[in-house]
Amino acid sequence: MQISALINKQKEFLSYELEGGFRQLSQQCAHTMVSARSFNDLDDLLHSHMKKCKYANLTYVLDCSGVQLSSNVDRTQILTDFQGQDLSARPFFNKVDVEHPFYLSDAYISGVTLKPCISAVHAICYDDVLIGMLVFDLELQKLPLLEPKIGSNDFRQIKGDPEIRSNLFNQNRVQSAMDQSIDTVHNISAELLCELGVFHIKLHYASSRATIWTYDDPYNYKLHVLDEIISPNICLLYPKKSYPSTAKVSHEQIRKVLDHFKKMRFMDENLYLKTGSLNIMNGIVGLSFSCDGSHYLSVEEFLANFDKIYA
Repeated sequence: MQISALINKQKEFLSYELEGGFRQLSQQCAHTMVSARSFNDLDDLLHSHMKKCKYANLTYVLDCSGVQLSSNVDRTQILTDFQGQDLSARPFFNKVDVEHPFYLSDAYISGVTLKPCISAVHAICYDDVLIGMLVFDLELQKLPLLEPKIGSNDFRQIKGDPEIRSNLFNQNRVQSAMDQSIDTVHNISAELLCELGVFHIKLHYASSRATIWTYDDPYNYKLHVLDEIISPNICLLYPKKSYPSTAKVSHEQIRKVLDHFKKMRFMDENLYLKTGSLNIMNGIVGLSFSCDGSHYLSVEEFLANFDKIYA
């Protein structure tokens, strides 16, 4: 699923979880706004709710023109200095009405806490007329979020530095030390991936180094310079491991990917591969080119479309 679709799904879940409680509070706000003699009663109502709310940083009420009626209310205090300010320029203003009473904003960085937040707005209505808006600033890390699986098989192309791209044809590939031993590097890389417990390898052809991640220590990568990555002695550092049954890449595909890396490294004097990576667990190939652009795609798509896209 696309990232944007996952984010929308998360917001739909949050709306479902939050709207009922906010609807009830907005009804109480409507009654208080109509019957109370002062806005102190409105502040007290909000403060009483905030004491029980686990995920909100702040709440306040606006009138239907965007002027703040209540104070800024959090769990510990009522800040009256903010009453009367015009918030009609806020992105969430005009997002709710009688027929569409609830709105959840995009996430943003709070200017107060400097943490990711999201604003929830509920219409305050009386006799089917919009009389105000109830606004909550919610801290993302405290919300009851889903745990979506972020897909990694979609092709993604990322443009690099415009200055580098503009000077692409003023540069030529310089033969690196790794280029001179590329077959040895690829043979040892295949051995590491297929037999020795490495699940992710990134080959930096221009700078002649490799970074690898292993099953036994996945949170720390190992950096190897060329003399190490071209020596079979490196295999002594990584004991033999059974190939994981959950890997998405076969031994045959590993060798084909590495063969294609070699072709891309030498395919053109101006446009060529600078770094290539392969992760056998999520099945993703990463490519970074001399134009500073990058591609991320599944092994299947990379192998199936290599001749069309890269040859």
